[in-house]
Amino acid sequence: MELEAVQLDMGIKVVNLPETRVLKLEGSWTVRRAHELKQILTEALTNSESFVLETEALEEADISFLQLLCSTHRASLRLGKSFMLHDKKSMFFKQLVYDAGFKRNLGCHRDPHVGCLWIGEWEPWTRQS
Repeated sequence: MELEAVQLDMGIKVVNLPETRVLKLEGSWTVRRAHELKQILTEALTNSESFVLETEALEEADISFLQLLCSTHRASLRLGKSFMLHDKKSMFFKQLVYDAGFKRNLGCHRDPHVGCLWIGEWEPWTRQS
């Protein structure tokens, strides 16, 4: 089976797998691109039952980026869809989550499975498998 990979714009690549869509972000995603990111996430949420965000090549982001991911996760729960972060995370992203205080030990009360995007090992010095 051939996978469909589409380069949407500078800094994002979409891979459509049989069961899910993977959004691969790279480069800079700060408040300057928040509106663009919101549109991309909204489109994925609207047109996919399941999608994953890969941040392995993310080099720059800020609190607006984290807030949009949180909002997208809450919306996916409300709609009965799945939005997750890929295991491949850049050291920058791990540092941002840790420094911004988003790291959690307990899941969001809105998730019936007590999950949360921010649960797990976020310390930048810790490798994730």
